[in-house]
Order: sequence, then C-alpha cells, then structure tokens
Amino acid sequence: MHKTISKLFISFCLVITVQNTEASPAQIKSVKELIKLSELENVLHTSLDEMQPTLDAEAENILLRILGKQRLTTTEEHLAVIELGQLLKQTSSKMFARPETLQAIEQIYTETLSEEEVQAYLKFLRTPEGKSINQKNLKINTNVFQYMNNLSQKTLADPEQSLQLKEQLLSIIKPLIQDE
Repeated sequence: MHKTISKLFISFCLVITVQNTEASPAQIKSVKELIKLSELENVLHTSLDEMQPTLDAEAENILLRILGKQRLTTTEEHLAVIELGQLLKQTSSKMFARPETLQAIEQIYTETLSEEEVQAYLKFLRTPEGKSINQKNLKINTNVFQYMNNLSQKTLADPEQSLQLKEQLLSIIKPLIQDE
C-alpha cells in the first residue's frame, strides 16, 4: 500500500512537471515585438531590391513566352523587360504592405513558435550578434534563392534535362487529357 501511494505521488509530480515544461503558445504582443525587432518590413523591402535581377529574369521569361521567342532582339523588348521587372517588384511590394499579409505573417509566427522561443529570439535580437546575424540572414536567403532560381533556369535550358522534364510532365498529365 505504501509503495502504491509513493508511485501515485511520483506519477502526480511527473504529470505536474510535464505540464509545467510544456511550451506556452506565442502571444500576439510578443510576436508583434519580434516582427518589429527583426525588422521584417525592412527585410522584405530590401529583399525585393536584392531580388531585382531575379525579377528581371522572370520578366524576361514571361515576355519571351508571350512573344514565342528564344531571346530578346529589340531595344523595345529590353525596355519592356525592365518595365515588367519593376511591375513585378511593385506588385510584390504592395502585397507586403497589405494588412492581411502582416496578419498572416503574425499568425505563422504564432502557430510556429512558442512564447518561450519568441522571448529567446527577442533576447538574441537585442544583442549585437543577433542584430548582425538578422541583417546577414537576408543576404544569405536572397543568395540561396537566386542560386536556386539560376539552377532551375540552367536545368530548363539544358536540352536533355528539359526533354526529360517534358516527358515526365506529359506522363503525369496524359491520363487527364485522354479522359476528356
């Protein structure tokens, strides 16, 4: 009987300990502070500036597809690419500025991080190292994105890989086309 009571007491203590060690949900006030301190808005705008070459490349791809060409041949086409690149940047910038975008980002932070993690992140961002890493993360992410985009374009430009991709795409959509 004494052993049973001891086991129950230990089990009760473990349950209480486990409940107390569970992370609490992130609070919206803390998340807002984290977003402000991490300079997310500035990061997004700077990211767009640094992604301009990628946006221009996408604008060129769009124009080439519309014109049915392999490459640009006129000054007007090159100027149109510049305008399209700016349009893509402005459109993205407007999307970032929408209140629902900020609310969605806050929701993502809230669902992903616990309050303890948010507080630890805030503590880190308040340090000189945290500020420096936060600023460098933008550059790292932009460079990785640009590398992956260039790699994707090179892959699609390779005739053998492009043909293989087309064959795989056709094999996926062929049953859909035949059913109609």
